[in-house]
Amino acid sequence: MDFVLNRKGGVPLHDQLLAQLELKILGGGIAPGERLPSVRALARQLGLHANTVSAAYRELEAAGHVELKRGAGVFVRAGKPASLEEARGLDEMIRLAVGTALRKGYSGAEITATVERWLRAAPAERVVVVDPRVETIDLVVHEVREALGVPVSGCTLENLAAEPALLSGALGLVFPYHAGKVARLVPGAALVVIHVGLTREDRERIVALPAGATVLLVSRSPLVLSFAAAVIGGLRGDEVLVETRLLGRRAEWRRLLPAADLVLVDVLARAAVQAARPKRLSEVRLLNKTTLGRVRRGLSAVVPRD
Repeated sequence: MDFVLNRKGGVPLHDQLLAQLELKILGGGIAPGERLPSVRALARQLGLHANTVSAAYRELEAAGHVELKRGAGVFVRAGKPASLEEARGLDEMIRLAVGTALRKGYSGAEITATVERWLRAAPAERVVVVDPRVETIDLVVHEVREALGVPVSGCTLENLAAEPALLSGALGLVFPYHAGKVARLVPGAALVVIHVGLTREDRERIVALPAGATVLLVSRSPLVLSFAAAVIGGLRGDEVLVETRLLGRRAEWRRLLPAADLVLVDVLARAAVQAARPKRLSEVRLLNKTTLGRVRRGLSAVVPRD
């Protein structure tokens, strides 16, 4: 660490040392977190009295440039954290969050109200399925209740827009294409985005069907019908015939049952279709084990309460 001291000029050596130390720190010549030479070592290197060096270090500490760690030495202070991950404590984390909110135009009152709402946060008490289609809501509600045994209800996007408090204290479940809208309707809501997918066993059954086989899909939800038909088409193309019918069109799917080599149903349609004695029946679920695991983990996260 090089210093140039002019002993013939009129500027005190203490002031010259202090100025050069500050320039090295501010200019990055001495990096944040770097240890300065000990008082005795620097005094010996520059031919100064130890008190001169010690006084310069004290002024650097008073200005906030360095910090004294007893038993370890004098270190250049690390810069202010730029992200929550770099924050060294709760005060810095809150300062960063509040500063960001203010820069984005939120008022002090808005920030205070939001912080107070999050201070009332606790683990989710229930699950709320949000979707524009009642049939899909009913199906997901049934699957979650049966798999996890937790209180579950549902609401449409229209209901949520009219009453955002429906998600207060709840974990929201939403399909990917509606997640953005739900987040805008209820900022800060705890959401789990759910994805649909056939199980490996169902795929194997479809792949094993002979060419020319007929697959009948019966569900209360148009989403299930369109999804399953698309998957089967992707697996087999035109090799198998796919027929889709809503559960409410009972006469139509009953007429097709005798010709179906495989009948796929959702959990709410199973009992009615099974009573008609199809040749081969398999239940299709919207939520697989991976998605249900994400919902279970989501229930342990804190959610805001209004």
